[in-house]
Amino acid sequence: MIPSQNIRKMALWLGIILPAFALLAAVWVAHLTSGQVNTSFDSVTRTYKVISLIEETQAHIADAETGRRGYLQTGRENYSRLRVAALASVNDDLQQLEDMIRNNHVQKANLEQLQLLISNRLDSVSANAVEIKPAADLSAVALTDEGMETMKQVRSLLFQMRAEETDLLTQRQKDTEDRVLFDQTISLAFVALTAFALIAVVAAMLRLEHLRRIVTICAWTGQVKDEGQWVPMEDYLKNRFGVAISHGVSKEAAEKMMQESRRPASTMP
Repeated sequence: MIPSQNIRKMALWLGIILPAFALLAAVWVAHLTSGQVNTSFDSVTRTYKVISLIEETQAHIADAETGRRGYLQTGRENYSRLRVAALASVNDDLQQLEDMIRNNHVQKANLEQLQLLISNRLDSVSANAVEIKPAADLSAVALTDEGMETMKQVRSLLFQMRAEETDLLTQRQKDTEDRVLFDQTISLAFVALTAFALIAVVAAMLRLEHLRRIVTICAWTGQVKDEGQWVPMEDYLKNRFGVAISHGVSKEAAEKMMQESRRPASTMP
């Protein structure tokens, strides 16, 4: 049987090692999941920026088309300046989009179509419009109709890009929530493990203290003094340790009884 002193040392070391291990594991898991959550958060933030930039691009393209139509119909220079400024903003928006979606092949294909459409239709049509007289000129009407068709295609592409980013946003938000939930679950598990270890150590210490108390046995009756009361040894063992008691006669006692039973017969006359 392990001495009580060794049990105390073992319980003490378990009380130190188990909580320390759980704490280190919790810190490691928190560090790991923190990096994953930060990555997911950055992805969600970037997706929000892409969606916002797509909306700004659509607004700038609409301004460019408004300036182009206004100049074709009125010939006023303020419409031309509006078109030029809007196209500059569109080109800047497209450049930012290109930098932000470089790893998304689907969005890159949509962006290339959008850039080609703007370059071949909107820029060239607007440039040709400068040489065309405004008002009822048939060429101006044709350019206006062509611009309307161009805007339909532009809106369709922008809608596809926004839908793609919305799907990505939903998925990334779900991934972030799952990682946060995983982090919380692991942290709670390690907290529970630490609490269980501490409870087990405290219970072992209390049990040890309970077992190592001095037991007083009556030299005459063999009864045990338990919490101020004298009880039979059988009851004490059963109540304290749950030990079932059975009675028997040892070999020495049996021989002694046999000797005592024969003694009167040998002394008879």
